Amino acid sequence: LLRAMRDFRRMADLLFDHGSVAMSVFTKSLGIGMVALAHGLIGFVTYTYLALAWPLMQAPGDDLGRAAIAAPGIFFITNALYNYWKTICSDPGTPPLCADAEADAAKQEEEAAELLKDPQDGDVLKRPKHQTSAEQPKYKECRKCGRQKPPRTHHCSICRRCVLKMDHHCPWVCNCVGHGNYRHFCLFMLFLMLSCLFIIVVFFHNFPELIFHVRRGRKLPGTRSARSCILMSFMICVSIVIALCILGGFHTYLVLTNQTTIEFQSNMMKRREARRNAEFFRNPYDLGRTRNFHAVFGPNRFTRCRWLFPLLALPPTGDGFDFPSLRARAP
Repeated sequence: LLRAMRDFRRMADLLFDHGSVAMSVFTKSLGIGMVALAHGLIGFVTYTYLALAWPLMQAPGDDLGRAAIAAPGIFFITNALYNYWKTICSDPGTPPLCADAEADAAKQEEEAAELLKDPQDGDVLKRPKHQTSAEQPKYKECRKCGRQKPPRTHHCSICRRCVLKMDHHCPWVCNCVGHGNYRHFCLFMLFLMLSCLFIIVVFFHNFPELIFHVRRGRKLPGTRSARSCILMSFMICVSIVIALCILGGFHTYLVLTNQTTIEFQSNMMKRREARRNAEFFRNPYDLGRTRNFHAVFGPNRFTRCRWLFPLLALPPTGDGFDFPSLRARAP
């Protein structure tokens, strides 16, 4: 009976591993399709504006006036695409394998000890300045991928690896969102919303008869296919803005409270448990809105808007392994 139970457990583990691999491959393939869909929607709306709607718009100065109106939209969509590609291509943060980290630490300790020895008698002249392997922080080892698991690190079952300060796996970017690309993910949502709002305002001002189906006795501008594309682009942008108001508002709250999506769920459970025990729970990484904002967008002043442009802004500090917290500041 015990042997049968062991065989059954072994078979169940094997089936679970194969199912996990199959789900990972399916989700990755789905992510590639969703990235292509996102580029298709952006390209369709951009083509509709520049090729179909732009010639029909009436602006002071004709082409010069229309170009001045189009400039903000081009600026918004350029920044949105840049941050989108950075979110896709950037490593969200991968901790090293435990065996490699231990080997590197031992090698560094030996090299430092050799450099600090007296060449005559071999005595150590002074204690190494760097931390020894015994003094270095010991992180947990992930049982699934064998990598180090510092605080706020979680294992992604789709990418099949641990991610530093993991927020979630986003199929729209076919990548995890974590310590290395969370800033670009937030800026992508911001500039995408600004791009959609730009299209909504411009189309609402120039083509109200197409949007609201009024003035049917008046000849409508453009061809029938152009009018259909303009109306469809307007509806796509409205839908995206509604979705981003919900998702962007949630991530704004997470940024200002220094939480990830995973931590938000666990903190809610801890808060309920603390309330039942007549205790008060506070997120240990919540250091105030200003410091929380700097933790994501770098030490840049909010009012100067430099944080909007990653090429010009100071990058966030930290390596994704250790984070300042209220517990560390407590006496």
